[in-house]
Amino acid sequence: MRASLRRLATRDRVYQTLVHIGKEPIQGGRTGKSIAQLFTGWPPPAEFPSRLGHPDGLTLTRIFPVVVQTRPVELTQNHASDGRSATVQTPLLKYRHPIIVLSQLFLFALTYYFSFLLRFDFNLHEPFTHSFLKTLPVVVSVKLLVFSYFRLFRGWWRYVGMSDLLDIIKAAAISAPLVYLGVYLAHGMLFFPRSVCVIDLTLTICAIGGIRFAVRAYTESARVHLADANTLIIGAGSAGSAIIRELRGNGKVKYDPVGFIDDDPTKQGMKLQGVKVLGTSEHLPRIIKENDVAHILIAIPSAAGKQIQRIIDKCRACKVDFKTLPAYGDIINGSVSVGHIRNVRVEDLLRRAPVQMDLGRIREKLQGKVVLITGAGGSIGSELARQVANVEPGELVLFDQSENDLHKIDIDLAENFPRLDYAALVGDILDRDRLSDVMAQHRPHFVFHAAAYKHVPMMEKNCFQAVTNNIFGTYHAAHLAREFEVQDFVLISSDKAVNPSNIMGVTKRVSELLILGLQHQRTHFVSVRFGNVLGSKGSVLPLFEEQIARRRPVTVTHPEARRYFMTIPEAVQLVLQAATMGKGGEIFVLDMGEPIKIVDVAHDLIRLSGLEPERDIPIVYTGLRPGEKLFEELKLDEEGIKPTAHEKIRVLEGGRVSSRQVEIWIKELEARTNAKDVNGLIRKLREIVPEYSPSQEILALAQESVYEPLTMSMSAGSPSVKWTRKQSS
Repeated sequence: MRASLRRLATRDRVYQTLVHIGKEPIQGGRTGKSIAQLFTGWPPPAEFPSRLGHPDGLTLTRIFPVVVQTRPVELTQNHASDGRSATVQTPLLKYRHPIIVLSQLFLFALTYYFSFLLRFDFNLHEPFTHSFLKTLPVVVSVKLLVFSYFRLFRGWWRYVGMSDLLDIIKAAAISAPLVYLGVYLAHGMLFFPRSVCVIDLTLTICAIGGIRFAVRAYTESARVHLADANTLIIGAGSAGSAIIRELRGNGKVKYDPVGFIDDDPTKQGMKLQGVKVLGTSEHLPRIIKENDVAHILIAIPSAAGKQIQRIIDKCRACKVDFKTLPAYGDIINGSVSVGHIRNVRVEDLLRRAPVQMDLGRIREKLQGKVVLITGAGGSIGSELARQVANVEPGELVLFDQSENDLHKIDIDLAENFPRLDYAALVGDILDRDRLSDVMAQHRPHFVFHAAAYKHVPMMEKNCFQAVTNNIFGTYHAAHLAREFEVQDFVLISSDKAVNPSNIMGVTKRVSELLILGLQHQRTHFVSVRFGNVLGSKGSVLPLFEEQIARRRPVTVTHPEARRYFMTIPEAVQLVLQAATMGKGGEIFVLDMGEPIKIVDVAHDLIRLSGLEPERDIPIVYTGLRPGEKLFEELKLDEEGIKPTAHEKIRVLEGGRVSSRQVEIWIKELEARTNAKDVNGLIRKLREIVPEYSPSQEILALAQESVYEPLTMSMSAGSPSVKWTRKQSS
């Protein structure tokens, strides 16, 4: 290999077959054919001359993913210092398209000739020889036109697939009657057997399709033998089969699949895509040793977290690199590709049974409709945007005050949903005029209200801003939704709204009550309540990852602190499902599974980084922060909970609130917020939400307010506070 590179760098002429994969040319035998240059994915002829004359030369890794040559080629090195680029001069590539067309015309003539031979048992004689020669131009011309219409003279043959084969079948099927008609119009039907058209149809499909699949098989065979590392795929199912196809069709990947591992006894010894199931996970150490395995791909998107944990424990014991595919719910379009291969993450270890989505119902509800998402740049809002885009809304309106976050989701949608009609609009939900203009212009059918402040300790120090954004912002959005007769309004709530011990939680509970009071016959208002989502901005997971990357101690608040966790895609799927069920006035609660110790999440993340807790990375307990609880709840004891048609969604009896009561609450909260009256604000919030227990942080701030706490007593573990006005000195 090094000798070949030296020859390329010194402009030597190369006579033996060179197979280029990635950046390295590898010297091979003399069995390759020059014609392979034409069919292995080179750039279109219109693109090549411009690149050939580029002053920086022609980059082999961009233009020649796989190149097979047997004739001398002159290569000149333009960047001898780093070896990044080379200039390749070959006249054959300039005429790639004409040569492909001529070769196909030759095959058309050949299949037509063999049709006559087969029809007459290889004993072709006059007058049929004359008939063949006389009708040949008509046959070739008709096929040329039809196959051109289906664009079958272009494309990269190394990527040929079933869709290409179907196009070939369509073109051949259409050509057959047109050939018959053309011959009849040009020459009549004298000495022209109709069965020739049927035989020619079959031979054309076999020849035109066969040569394409032969080229694909040849290039894939070259890549398989030259891949970097032997790879085992765990999971001999549809995902594993799809990954094999992707690996063989992608010259840039470093995985050479040598076998499958699957615990299903009925699959032992069977082959998928030509790759054999070598054994079960119990045989993993032996199989790794026998096959010199360097990588393991876990291709079980439906696997539960415990199963993933068991697999990676075995991989770690065998000291091999391992990667995985995300859960099906994390893959928007449901298909699996090489691009989905990634490192194992903590969320993979927390996987539960896949969410069973009623996609038909969601699509029926949202397809063709205008959907507005507030807070569209946030973790939940941006995932909502992606999943709503996937069900083809009439228009998607993204609304967020963060220019940077909105820009990110704007780019994401433009790349992944090029046909989507959407608008990314900067604005604040507190700017009622701006939000009103947006609703007046776009007339949304659905509003998903995800805009809110969420960080508990920070909101304890900024209580007025929390009330203003979370409560008043929700009020503005909901009131305008009713004014513009939005069909459905969905509030993204939180488990912190249950028995709140912090400002963030109580503002969410008040927001739930507000929209109960704004119910309208033309607008359905519902809330969806769930716990922590993994990987959201500012959450514990990115913090742990940063601490581990810097080899710093991982900080956990309390050894017994537990939280409900859910992945962002799973939470959004259930939000969309709940939105299709709402009739107005419901509070939907998502099944978050069992609460998980935060310290266990820290341990898993440290191990996934190849380190050991305490030995390599210590755990430091910092104590609960202001407003935090040891564990969260999803419902109040007095709230009645009922099942729904979806096993992971429950519905609460939200109670009744009058619109008049809502208006009174808003006015009183505004008065206390404008006066910067902390004690008055807390008192009003406790009046609205009696179960609210203010934190010590808030009580400390209250000392500086116009009101001061007179007494404090503990009842059932919660502080009970009474207020009196401060006496002037």
